[in-house]
Amino acid sequence: MKSLKRWRFAGIIALIIFGFLLHYLYSWTGNSKIIGLFVPVNESVWEHLKLGYWSLVLFSFVEFSQIKYRVNNYYFAKLIGILSLETIIILIFYGYTFIIGKNILLIDILSYVIGAIVCQYLTYIFLQLKPLSKFTDKISLAAFIAVGILFGVTTYYPPHIAIFMDHTTKTYGINKEK
Repeated sequence: MKSLKRWRFAGIIALIIFGFLLHYLYSWTGNSKIIGLFVPVNESVWEHLKLGYWSLVLFSFVEFSQIKYRVNNYYFAKLIGILSLETIIILIFYGYTFIIGKNILLIDILSYVIGAIVCQYLTYIFLQLKPLSKFTDKISLAAFIAVGILFGVTTYYPPHIAIFMDHTTKTYGINKEK
């Protein structure tokens, strides 16, 4: 489906643009604790995963009315897409920092771009599969929403493990706990 391919390309561009804008939104709003639920509040890997999630949510609001009823497995495809984007970011970040011992901003940005491309590619594949059960799509929507809730909760109550730690300040979450 030609229009579906265009939507996937638009999705890649939207994820990159929204991700860039969301990255700065917390500081642009004077460190609003409400906005912090949706955007990174520190430089931890976990907080930066919000960029992909909320960018995909924003894009999906636009896309939904245009393709939802012309494709299969919409929510399942979105769940697979976001999980792949987040997994790629984590694997690339921890893979290269393990090898070289430090992070490099350009590689971090490229991991997000690669994640956005893979997200949209896998979404494209799953949208074209034979329909899965309605139950699977409902569970996928619930899981997708649960990921967003998890991001919000861990902004205020982050576990004190490496993925949640701001590597520049050695603090966690919005409250900057050590």
